[in-house]
Amino acid sequence: REAELKHGRLAMLAALGWPVAEQLNGPLSKAMGLPSLLTAGGLDPSVLNGGIAAVSPFYWLAVLSFASATELYATQMQKRAGFRATLASLGFEKLFNVDIDGDGQVGEPVALQADMDYLPGDLGFDPLGLFKGTEQQKMSMQLKEVNNGRLAMVAIVGYAIQEAATKVSILESLGVPVGDSAGAAKALWQVPL
Repeated sequence: REAELKHGRLAMLAALGWPVAEQLNGPLSKAMGLPSLLTAGGLDPSVLNGGIAAVSPFYWLAVLSFASATELYATQMQKRAGFRATLASLGFEKLFNVDIDGDGQVGEPVALQADMDYLPGDLGFDPLGLFKGTEQQKMSMQLKEVNNGRLAMVAIVGYAIQEAATKVSILESLGVPVGDSAGAAKALWQVPL
């Protein structure tokens, strides 16, 4: 469940970020005096479209650092490291006769109260205070998040396949003029949903 939530959240950001990047890359890169990262055909850089090599290694280092910091924080939020519990489950505690997972005994992991109280994906980040209400409302919001995440994962795969197969950007396939912010806003209002 935790992995599905993380992938779904990332896909939701990417489903919005992919077309926004195609639209704003040109104006933003010009304003910052940087080269555009879009491919020659105006497509986002991806494994299928090419252009990944144009992305700075410092960007990838920053992404890796942020992801690592988030995972370390998530591990602390869980009150015990999932990796250490996995090692204990695989028999490393018995092999080395050491309590690796912090459950107070050597051997198979014992479920701690912290494990029972932990809500998958809850990192305590809710700046808008959206996760409130009755338990039924919270469960409904969790279900909506999972379902929207699943849809976004399918959408991202669709974006990648569509751009690789047709060599036409997502926005252009919808009739949105790329790089023309005023024209794009007008065209978006006319896209049938």
